[in-house]
Amino acid sequence: MKKNFSAHHLALACTFLACSAVASDAAEKADRTQNPSADARWLALIVKADVGVTPLPATLEYESEKCRELRSYGVGGQSQSGSTMMRALNFEHVDLVKEPEGSSYKARFAIDAGGRCEWKLVSLETSFVFKSSHPLAKGMEVHANRKTFSFRDRKDAVRAPNVRMQMPYFPVILVKDDPRQNELRLREKGLFIPPSFDPSASGMMILEWKVFDDKAMLVREDTESRYRYFVTYPDGATGTNTSVGQVGVEDERMQCLLTSGKQNCDQFAPRER
Repeated sequence: MKKNFSAHHLALACTFLACSAVASDAAEKADRTQNPSADARWLALIVKADVGVTPLPATLEYESEKCRELRSYGVGGQSQSGSTMMRALNFEHVDLVKEPEGSSYKARFAIDAGGRCEWKLVSLETSFVFKSSHPLAKGMEVHANRKTFSFRDRKDAVRAPNVRMQMPYFPVILVKDDPRQNELRLREKGLFIPPSFDPSASGMMILEWKVFDDKAMLVREDTESRYRYFVTYPDGATGTNTSVGQVGVEDERMQCLLTSGKQNCDQFAPRER
């Protein structure tokens, strides 16, 4: 019995190793070479950067419906983790090149990248670094949160080949007694959830990043309460907040102040939290 038991487990071990070798071999055969066809769609990513804004490299995620590879997963602890064969993925980092004149940066890449695995672009992730010239944060740099644009064949996907999106930001400066310890953060003018894209042909995606460096929100800690912050708006109005991380988030008064043509924003009272 002992010999049979050992032989049985040895056979199982060999089978497991053989399957692992096959899976590993399959993963290695996910050829990541791109070879766009003559009718492939291409995307020109153009970033119009405001003063102080420098785009960071874009991250491209390609997926293959044809090739699969062994990938790990985890959905709730070690008991629900493991490896399985999934669609192959390929990630690329693309630098945006500054145009000789003006403040635009550009990169061009294939949506239908082709190759043996017939790679297709499924997401584009990009961001920027901002250097402030505000008197209370001059020379300080901060990274904006990365934006992810999905390229999927969905019912509500944007089919237009050329799109333009404006994304305004404003600074939040945490003011300290020692100016050298001031902290700089960025907030979006409003909540922006990018749609899914599936352009009908080659085209351009134009992103316009602007930071209203002259319209910063100033935040000071309340020395008598560790959970209270005094907030000063660009127009001199004041308010309070219990979380510095929430200062400026979805703030209607700031949205008004950043919108051209609206001189009086008193209809939006400063936030009191």
